[in-house]
Amino acid sequence: MTRKREPVKRSRGPVQEFERDDVEIAKFNALRDRVGYATPDEPVPPGSRCMLVKERGIPIARLSCTIAVEVQGAPGYTGLIGHYESTDPKSGTYLLKHAVQRLREQGADRILGPMNGSTWGRYRLALPPEPRDGDPEPPFLSEPSNPADYPLDFQAAGFRVGATYESAIVEDLGTADPRRDELAERVRARGATIRPLDPGRFDDELRAIFELSRTAFAENLYYSPIEFDEFRARYLPLRPLLDPEMVRLAEDADGRLLGFVFAFPDLLSASNGRPTRVVLKTLASAPEARGMGLGTFLTDEVRRVADENGYRSVIHALMQADNESVRISRHSARVFRRYALYELVD
Repeated sequence: MTRKREPVKRSRGPVQEFERDDVEIAKFNALRDRVGYATPDEPVPPGSRCMLVKERGIPIARLSCTIAVEVQGAPGYTGLIGHYESTDPKSGTYLLKHAVQRLREQGADRILGPMNGSTWGRYRLALPPEPRDGDPEPPFLSEPSNPADYPLDFQAAGFRVGATYESAIVEDLGTADPRRDELAERVRARGATIRPLDPGRFDDELRAIFELSRTAFAENLYYSPIEFDEFRARYLPLRPLLDPEMVRLAEDADGRLLGFVFAFPDLLSASNGRPTRVVLKTLASAPEARGMGLGTFLTDEVRRVADENGYRSVIHALMQADNESVRISRHSARVFRRYALYELVD
C-alpha cells in the first residue's frame, strides 16, 4: 500500500488534542479514509486522547494515545499509541514525538505502537516484503494494512522493533498432516471430542471461547484483560461471515472447553462471488490440554474442512514469531507477510 503523500509547503499547525467525543473526531476519522483503506476504522477506546496535525485546515497526521497499567511483560505504566495515520512523513514523526512527550509526562516507562488500546484491538504494522517470503499475497480480512513506509516514521521518532509477527499460507489443502491419525487417537484417549460451533447458542459458545482465551493468552506479550461485553462487541461483526464448521471446539467428557480454533472465509479473496481463502484467526488450548497435540489437530481440522468445501488455501494469521502457533504452522505453511510492533524504552 502506497502512502498518498501531501508534503507540507509551509509551517504545520500546532498539535490539537481532544477527547473522542469532541467534534474534531470527524476530521480525525476522515484522515484514514483519505489515506485509503478497504476496511473500516476502529473506534477510539474510552480514556484515550486524540491528537491531530493539520495543514491549512486539512488533517495530515493523527493518532490516539493512552496509558495502560501492568500489561503482560511490561510492568509499570505503558503508553500506547494507536490509530496512527499520516499523509506527510515529517508531520507524522513530529506528531509521534509529541505523543511520546505527553506519555512520558504521564509516567510511561515504555511506549508501544501502533496499538489501538490493547492487543484485542488492531495493532502492529505490516512490513515491506522480503525476498525470502516468495510470492506476495493480497491482503486478507482482519489483516493490519498500512502504507509501506509507516515503519520509517516510527523509527525516525526513536522507536525500535519490540515484537515481530508473521502470516503464513497453506496452499496444498489436499494433503493432511502426516501425524493426523496419531493426533486424533491422542485426542480421543484424553476423552476429548471435536465439534463445530452451534450458531443457535452463539452467546454461550462465545462466552466459553472468551473464558478460555483469557486463560490461554494471559502470558502473551503485552496482553491485558478485557470484559466479556467488549469481547462480544469485537466478535459480533464476524458473525454473519461465519461458517460454523470452521470454528472447531474441543471439549472434555464434562463438556468443558479444552481448546478451539476460530476461522472464517476471507471475503477479500472473493472470485466469481465466492471466497477462495480461509483465515485461521485464533488458536488456543487450555493449560491442562497442552502436550497432547490438540493445537496441531485443530489446525489440520480447518485445513480439512476448507478442502472439503472447495477453498484453495488457508491463512494462518498474525502469529507472534516465537509463539507455539508458528511451530505448528511451519509444518505445512509458507510465510508471506511479516509485521512489527514498535517500542520506545528509556
